Amino acid sequence: MKRLFWIGVGAAAAVVTIRRSRDLIDSRTPPGVKQAAGVVVGLGGALRAARSEFSAGLAEREAELRHALLGDADIDAARERTSTRRAERSERKGRHADPATDLTSEPAPDPTAKPTAAPRAEDPDDGDLGYSF
Repeated sequence: MKRLFWIGVGAAAAVVTIRRSRDLIDSRTPPGVKQAAGVVVGLGGALRAARSEFSAGLAEREAELRHALLGDADIDAARERTSTRRAERSERKGRHADPATDLTSEPAPDPTAKPTAAPRAEDPDDGDLGYSF
Protein backbone atom coordinates (compact mmCIF):
# COMPACT_ATOMS: atom_id res chain seq x y z
CA MET A 1 0.00 0.00 0.00
CA LYS A 2 2.90 2.33 0.72
CA ARG A 3 4.28 1.80 -2.78
CA LEU A 4 0.95 2.64 -4.39
CA PHE A 5 0.79 5.84 -2.32
CA TRP A 6 4.25 6.96 -3.45
CA ILE A 7 3.49 6.11 -7.08
CA GLY A 8 0.42 8.37 -6.85
CA VAL A 9 2.46 11.16 -5.23
CA GLY A 10 5.08 10.90 -7.99
CA ALA A 11 2.44 11.00 -10.75
CA ALA A 12 0.74 14.04 -9.20
CA ALA A 13 4.09 15.82 -8.83
CA ALA A 14 4.91 15.10 -12.47
CA VAL A 15 1.58 16.51 -13.66
CA VAL A 16 1.97 19.67 -11.56
CA THR A 17 5.57 20.16 -12.72
CA ILE A 18 4.66 19.78 -16.39
CA ARG A 19 1.74 22.23 -16.16
CA ARG A 20 3.74 24.87 -14.28
CA SER A 21 6.69 24.57 -16.67
CA ARG A 22 4.34 24.99 -19.68
CA ASP A 23 2.80 28.09 -18.10
CA LEU A 24 6.26 29.49 -17.35
CA ILE A 25 7.43 28.82 -20.93
CA ASP A 26 4.29 30.41 -22.39
CA SER A 27 4.67 33.52 -20.23
CA ARG A 28 8.38 34.00 -21.04
CA THR A 29 8.24 33.20 -24.77
CA PRO A 30 7.88 36.15 -27.18
CA PRO A 31 4.86 36.00 -29.51
CA GLY A 32 7.02 35.73 -32.66
CA VAL A 33 8.54 32.46 -31.45
CA LYS A 34 5.09 30.99 -30.89
CA GLN A 35 4.13 31.92 -34.44
CA ALA A 36 7.35 30.43 -35.81
CA ALA A 37 6.65 27.20 -33.95
CA GLY A 38 3.19 27.16 -35.49
CA VAL A 39 4.72 27.64 -38.95
CA VAL A 40 7.08 24.71 -38.40
CA VAL A 41 4.21 22.47 -37.33
CA GLY A 42 2.19 23.62 -40.36
CA LEU A 43 5.17 22.97 -42.63
CA GLY A 44 5.27 19.33 -41.57
CA GLY A 45 1.60 18.94 -42.47
CA ALA A 46 2.16 20.67 -45.81
CA LEU A 47 5.04 18.30 -46.62
CA ARG A 48 2.89 15.27 -45.82
CA ALA A 49 0.12 16.60 -48.05
CA ALA A 50 2.56 17.30 -50.90
CA ARG A 51 3.98 13.80 -50.60
CA SER A 52 0.55 12.20 -50.77
CA GLU A 53 -0.40 14.35 -53.80
CA PHE A 54 2.86 13.41 -55.51
CA SER A 55 2.27 9.71 -54.88
CA ALA A 56 -1.28 9.96 -56.23
CA GLY A 57 -0.09 11.80 -59.35
CA LEU A 58 2.69 9.27 -59.86
CA ALA A 59 0.25 6.36 -59.68
CA GLU A 60 -2.14 8.11 -62.08
CA ARG A 61 0.61 8.82 -64.62
CA GLU A 62 1.90 5.24 -64.36
CA ALA A 63 -1.61 3.97 -65.10
CA GLU A 64 -1.86 6.29 -68.13
CA LEU A 65 1.49 5.11 -69.51
CA ARG A 66 0.64 1.47 -68.93
CA HIS A 67 -2.69 1.94 -70.73
CA ALA A 68 -0.94 3.71 -73.63
CA LEU A 69 1.63 0.93 -73.90
CA LEU A 70 -0.53 -2.14 -73.33
CA GLY A 71 -4.05 -0.88 -73.98
CA ASP A 72 -6.72 -2.78 -72.12
CA ALA A 73 -4.57 -5.90 -71.71
CA ASP A 74 -4.65 -7.77 -68.45
CA ILE A 75 -1.36 -7.06 -66.66
CA ASP A 76 -1.56 -10.13 -64.42
CA ALA A 77 -2.11 -12.41 -67.42
CA ALA A 78 0.86 -10.84 -69.23
CA ARG A 79 3.08 -11.37 -66.18
CA GLU A 80 1.92 -14.97 -65.93
CA ARG A 81 2.74 -15.59 -69.61
CA THR A 82 6.16 -14.01 -69.15
CA SER A 83 6.98 -16.11 -66.11
CA THR A 84 5.79 -19.25 -67.92
CA ARG A 85 8.00 -18.48 -70.93
CA ARG A 86 10.99 -17.83 -68.69
CA ALA A 87 10.43 -21.12 -66.89
CA GLU A 88 10.22 -22.98 -70.21
CA ARG A 89 13.36 -21.26 -71.46
CA SER A 90 15.33 -22.11 -68.33
CA GLU A 91 14.05 -25.70 -68.53
CA ARG A 92 15.30 -25.95 -72.13
CA LYS A 93 18.67 -24.55 -71.13
CA GLY A 94 18.86 -27.13 -68.36
CA ARG A 95 18.40 -29.94 -70.89
CA HIS A 96 21.21 -28.57 -73.11
CA ALA A 97 23.77 -28.13 -70.39
CA ASP A 98 26.31 -30.18 -72.37
CA PRO A 99 28.24 -27.78 -74.66
CA ALA A 100 28.84 -30.57 -77.18
CA THR A 101 25.08 -30.85 -77.83
CA ASP A 102 24.21 -27.18 -77.40
CA LEU A 103 24.53 -25.50 -80.78
CA THR A 104 23.61 -22.03 -79.53
CA SER A 105 26.59 -21.56 -77.24
CA GLU A 106 30.04 -20.56 -78.43
CA PRO A 107 32.87 -23.05 -77.99
CA ALA A 108 34.97 -22.54 -74.89
CA PRO A 109 38.41 -21.07 -75.49
CA ASP A 110 41.41 -23.38 -75.15
CA PRO A 111 43.12 -22.52 -71.84
CA THR A 112 46.50 -23.79 -73.09
CA ALA A 113 46.52 -21.61 -76.22
CA LYS A 114 48.75 -18.54 -76.28
CA PRO A 115 46.97 -15.21 -76.73
CA THR A 116 47.46 -13.71 -80.15
CA ALA A 117 47.97 -10.02 -80.74
CA ALA A 118 45.72 -8.22 -83.16
CA PRO A 119 47.45 -7.32 -86.41
CA ARG A 120 48.77 -3.79 -86.35
CA ALA A 121 47.51 -1.48 -89.05
CA GLU A 122 50.29 0.34 -90.85
CA ASP A 123 49.94 4.06 -91.23
CA PRO A 124 51.67 5.42 -94.36
CA ASP A 125 52.34 8.73 -92.59
CA ASP A 126 54.43 7.11 -89.84
CA GLY A 127 57.61 7.01 -91.90
CA ASP A 128 60.76 5.82 -90.13
CA LEU A 129 59.72 7.02 -86.70
CA GLY A 130 57.09 4.35 -86.00
CA TYR A 131 54.76 6.87 -84.47
CA SER A 132 52.97 10.01 -85.50
CA PHE A 133 51.56 13.10 -83.85
